[in-house]
Amino acid sequence: MPRLIRQYERAVLESAVRSDGNAGDYWEWRERYVGAEGVLSVYESTSKAPGKCFIRMEYYGGYKLAPADDTPGELEIVGEGRFFTTSLGDLTDAGDQLWLTTRNSEYIFKLIE
Repeated sequence: MPRLIRQYERAVLESAVRSDGNAGDYWEWRERYVGAEGVLSVYESTSKAPGKCFIRMEYYGGYKLAPADDTPGELEIVGEGRFFTTSLGDLTDAGDQLWLTTRNSEYIFKLIE
């Protein structure tokens, strides 16, 4: 069972890139969340991979228009009640940013006071 270790009331996903630098169709869904704001929760694994962390964001109020998955050129709203969850990785606290590096991804989250 994961353990909640930190929670921030306001954060923004600033960047989501593949660790190997390549792009791909499956990858693009992550990019839709870049720039969206919400509550950020950091969890630590206690059984599957002790010491590894994952991040879950719940988006609220500050809506962002983003390309829809299935219709090029169309837009959808990413807003309240939507979640973004990473896989397990290594967390780095860089002051006003959190960096999470997973097996396939590198994420940068900006913390807002």
